[in-house]
Amino acid sequence: MIVFLLRLWNTPEVVISVLATHDFGELKEVPDNAARIVPYDTRERHFPLRSSDGPVTREGVGWVKAHWETTLSLTETSSEFRYAMDALDAGQFIPNGALTLVSLWGALEAMFAPSTGELSFRVSSLLAAYLEPPGPGRVALQKDVARLYGRRSKAAHGRPDHSDDDLLDTFSLLRRVLIKMVEARSVPGKEQLEAMLLGGQ
Repeated sequence: MIVFLLRLWNTPEVVISVLATHDFGELKEVPDNAARIVPYDTRERHFPLRSSDGPVTREGVGWVKAHWETTLSLTETSSEFRYAMDALDAGQFIPNGALTLVSLWGALEAMFAPSTGELSFRVSSLLAAYLEPPGPGRVALQKDVARLYGRRSKAAHGRPDHSDDDLLDTFSLLRRVLIKMVEARSVPGKEQLEAMLLGGQ
């Protein structure tokens, strides 16, 4: 959970390579039979995400500290949130970009398309309503999300034509959604999303 939140808020480059039974500074003094060092996260990053903000900061760690309990609660109470968290966290380690794109969009669909109606418009409209207040910003985001959703559809049907920028934009979109949910301490339901879309909230 902590590593996920550091990746979400600070930099997606955070990794725990090994776990040890002793402080790393003390290991050279510990007898071999008394110390255990275990490889932990050894996956290759196939689509390495980077932060433009640089390394983990004290303020970033403070954000993680303030929100880890809420995030844990959301993973326990919302399977959609858990799916989105897993998709975002694992995405850069999936060797095939089309599979990554489908996985990220599967998570977004789980939260923003509870019915199987016309998905492209529904998902893009509800996502835009969740992230932006009414106005030109919402309209522009809806169009951009609809474009990205079209890339997802082609990837899902074996005809991927997305660019690395499309994949990066989708990572960023899902990241933005998860941060808003963590800070709001809730995952919006269908009624709340529709109220946002139609101006009720």
